[in-house]
Amino acid sequence: MVDDDARQPLHRRKSLLSELGLIYGLQLGLIVVLVRVDEALGLSGNLHALIAGVFIALPVLALDRTDRAYGRYGISWGRPVGDIAYAAVLSLILFPPIALFAPAVWGMSDPGCTPGLFEALGGLPGAAFCYPNWSFAWPAGYPGGALTHLVVVALPEEFFYRGYVMGRLDDIFKGRVRLFGAQVGWSLLIQAALFALGHYLIDFRPGRLAVFFPALAFGWLRAKRGSIGAGVAFHASSNIFMDTFRAGLGL
Repeated sequence: MVDDDARQPLHRRKSLLSELGLIYGLQLGLIVVLVRVDEALGLSGNLHALIAGVFIALPVLALDRTDRAYGRYGISWGRPVGDIAYAAVLSLILFPPIALFAPAVWGMSDPGCTPGLFEALGGLPGAAFCYPNWSFAWPAGYPGGALTHLVVVALPEEFFYRGYVMGRLDDIFKGRVRLFGAQVGWSLLIQAALFALGHYLIDFRPGRLAVFFPALAFGWLRAKRGSIGAGVAFHASSNIFMDTFRAGLGL
């Protein structure tokens, strides 16, 4: 990305920061209202679609109505074949350790389960963990629900956070370092923190803050590929993987 706006005077960067804060705050406020209305009155199953609309509409209102603005912010089709390949490779790297350690993090223990890596290595000091049995099972509403993760969850969230938010932050903060072949700056960390905060403030469940870590991967893909395409594919794949993995554990 070329930091055109970052070369503007300081007052321009302050203006962008104010705009970003306003759009982020509006997004949080509108989503909280929608969630509370759904809890109180019900929205006929349209909650996620309405939230997706918020994620798309607010950046569209804030950005210039030009192809250059959207493309510079990574809001484009990108290079689909390469994007999917990057998402697939990252999935192969990250999903196995998640599958290995997630049950331990969730505090699962089953005396009758199949011994796993911890037992094979002689266990860990003070740890009594046995990897639970897993068998494939579609989560409720699948496989059709996978399309929802792609179109209603991953695409809108990547549009907002890795497209608009990360793009504006790149305009504001000029410093860059090379990380695994991608040029990244403060925007990588800040967008991940805002992503985690946005999830946490919906229902104040501390576990939601854990999305900070996958957001780093989504942001790295955005920086590496120059578009949100790979992030959309990997984001959807991550959600589908976790749903399927939890279903296989009976959760």
